[in-house]
Amino acid sequence: MNPAPLNTPLWDFSLGLYRQPGVEALCLSLQDDWGADVNLLLWLCWLEQEGLVLNETRLHLADASIAPWRRDVIVPLRRVRQHIKREYGTQDSTVEASRQAIKSAELKAEQAVQERLEKLALTWLDNDQRAPVEPGANLSVYARLLALPHAKEQEARRLLLPGR
Repeated sequence: MNPAPLNTPLWDFSLGLYRQPGVEALCLSLQDDWGADVNLLLWLCWLEQEGLVLNETRLHLADASIAPWRRDVIVPLRRVRQHIKREYGTQDSTVEASRQAIKSAELKAEQAVQERLEKLALTWLDNDQRAPVEPGANLSVYARLLALPHAKEQEARRLLLPGR
């Protein structure tokens, strides 16, 4: 599935970054193995590009603003989609069409998260001084909260901050 651009800076940035080699696998690994929120990961990278360093307080505020939606909507959709694939496979076209519809709903729910995160960030960007950000500064804050091993954080930096 190729999601359409929303014509919002964060969503368009996220689509571009997520399509880079190795990024999808890294994001899913961080999500499945370390409890990371992929939308937060992509948002943190976008914030660096926008010139905003995030601290733990703001990261907690952002996470709290999306946690209910993630818990009540995104995670259940993801579980159903994954369950269908595991239990029923992808060979039956009717079953696969249902799974794809759920995947589409999950993607729309992810877009809602990104819109909320972007609006929150824009309030901070309007009030704070934009400045060059040390590459990986925001990822390091999240890595500490997730208790990522150093090697995994370095992998995230390499893939999510290419050329920086």
